[in-house]
Amino acid sequence: MARRSKNNYEKVNVYLDEILNNTNEYNRWKSKVSTGFDNIDILIDGGIKSQLYVVGAMPSFGKTDFLNQIGDNICTQGHDVLFFSYQMKQRDLIDRSLCRKLFLLNTRKYRKMNSFNLVYDEVDKEELEMVVDEYKKEISERMDVVECDSKFSIKQIKDKIENHIKIKKTKPIVIIDYIQAIKSLDARIIDKEKNDYNLSQLRDIVKNLDIGIICISSQSRDSYFKQASYDSFKDTYDIEDVADVVGYLQFKNISEQFKSGTDVEKIRKSYEFKNQYPRKIEFVLLKNRSGLDYKIENLYYYNKNSYFCCERIKESM
Repeated sequence: MARRSKNNYEKVNVYLDEILNNTNEYNRWKSKVSTGFDNIDILIDGGIKSQLYVVGAMPSFGKTDFLNQIGDNICTQGHDVLFFSYQMKQRDLIDRSLCRKLFLLNTRKYRKMNSFNLVYDEVDKEELEMVVDEYKKEISERMDVVECDSKFSIKQIKDKIENHIKIKKTKPIVIIDYIQAIKSLDARIIDKEKNDYNLSQLRDIVKNLDIGIICISSQSRDSYFKQASYDSFKDTYDIEDVADVVGYLQFKNISEQFKSGTDVEKIRKSYEFKNQYPRKIEFVLLKNRSGLDYKIENLYYYNKNSYFCCERIKESM
């Protein structure tokens, strides 16, 4: 016991000396990485750090676009991103990024173009070369997309992260799309148990490797037209205890908009809201382990162009 205490004492002193000499790796990693959204950064204490983040929303609401855009923003700051994609191929994510860049380059010209009808032959050659060159310089070398199938497990995610750190000598920010798709290591357990187990494993990875992990979560069906809460997340029990930061994307003023009407009327109204351009979104912060809970910030989602922003784009652009 004495030896163990002495070793611990020496370890603590080494850590303290590293802080004084500004050579501590953990201290350097504590610097926060911006999401690219000023209002979201304020909610989460300045940006992304070594924590487990979970973001939910209803289906086809822009979750992948939101985190794809955050991933691009992280890369432009010089940080690596490891993106585990269970739903899309790498080229689909790239198409969305280029579509977003073209839209920002010439908003009027590419207003009606989205990543699904994007025909590169019809895009101005010089503008296309400009955004492709920008993507190569800022994102290509730092964005590593892992295309996951239904057999890709939490162990494989951990192995990929550790291998990235070993080879590139840098710690990436990890994005996972999405929690419910991660394969179970035990086929006998139900989805809720599987998801909670995988969340706890991701929390251990955050703690042991000192990295930030951002996960997408599906929404439970009975929560489609309700104000965001922990019950909104599909098949999870422990999210409020395990995750460090929990956020949710929902329609603006959802409680007021859907407080009355039949189920059919609510479904029809939800499609009307989804077809708005831009779509008016609220980012609800349900939990922040190191700050205040339950804060709401507004976002605009130009869904045709895979683009989120804090303020509506001026019509004159």
